[in-house]
Amino acid sequence: MKSNAFGYGLHLNTETICIILPTIYLFMKVTVFVLLLLLPFFSLFAQKKTQRFDFQFNPTTTTGRYHVETEKKDSLYFRQAFYLPELSQAMEGWYKDEAGKIPHGEVIWFHPNKVLKSAGRFVNGQKQGDWLEFNDKGMMLDSGNYVNGKLMGTRLQWNKTGILIDSMKFDDAGKGVQVGWHENGVVSRAGLWENDTTKTGKWKYYHDNGQVQATEDYAAGKISLLRCYDETGKELDPKLCEGKEAQFSGGDRNWSKFLQRNLNPDVPIKKGAPNGEFQVVVQFIVDTDGNITDIKPLTKHGFGMEEEVIRIMKLSPKWEPAQQFGKKVKAYRLQPITFGISG
Repeated sequence: MKSNAFGYGLHLNTETICIILPTIYLFMKVTVFVLLLLLPFFSLFAQKKTQRFDFQFNPTTTTGRYHVETEKKDSLYFRQAFYLPELSQAMEGWYKDEAGKIPHGEVIWFHPNKVLKSAGRFVNGQKQGDWLEFNDKGMMLDSGNYVNGKLMGTRLQWNKTGILIDSMKFDDAGKGVQVGWHENGVVSRAGLWENDTTKTGKWKYYHDNGQVQATEDYAAGKISLLRCYDETGKELDPKLCEGKEAQFSGGDRNWSKFLQRNLNPDVPIKKGAPNGEFQVVVQFIVDTDGNITDIKPLTKHGFGMEEEVIRIMKLSPKWEPAQQFGKKVKAYRLQPITFGISG
């Protein structure tokens, strides 16, 4: 029996912890060994269409992160998903199509610990009515109202400790105002929206001491002028104002080489893992000093795989931290590594 695990980098944007500019999610993928794992628990649902989905909720031929069942009921399709290998429910919802591209009705998601993650309703693929999101402790993260897929009225967001960090308010013409706060209550940003998703006019960002951190002037949805300042109010070189992503020394290629060099692909074999492809996903933070912190596995394949990925993450040298408006900031990343085992 042999095993291998290696990969390459792929970028996907998300928001930074301070919700100012997008930062990177880094992905790795490896050679594919196909496994179709049939669990007795699901044999009762043979009349339904069953699929395996990866951690991004896309169909896959791997072991996958989700077991998905889709069944036609009258004119709609009812879909349920279960986390693998926990077998706890991940979601359920109604769709107009079998592929699940057009949600129509209530859609509910759960965290792996069975706590409600999000709940809301769609009409013809567009959000309609109140939508709520919660963290895995049951604390509310997001609350907004939608009309035909567009925000209407007030939307509020909280951080994981329950502190209000953002407020948006939209009218029925697509115009809105947004204000955010630091954890100490100082305003972190403020600006206007038009056409629902386009920034307009002057946006201002603030340090947690109240000093202006940056200003952005928008014209036709694009930045026409950007200025940034340090905590004392001193204007910085315009080159420092541009966002910079967290990066391993030498870039994604060197990060991939580091993982390949340090990963022990035989760990799952020694612990009795069966043949197949197992995609391990861990979440981590690159802090303002460039250290990898808060490593958290998002999968539970077992056989020592998650522990092995965490082990090599802890061996990582320092990264170049992310930078926004001339200031170092934390950056979240997801790192998938797939173990391929063949006999």
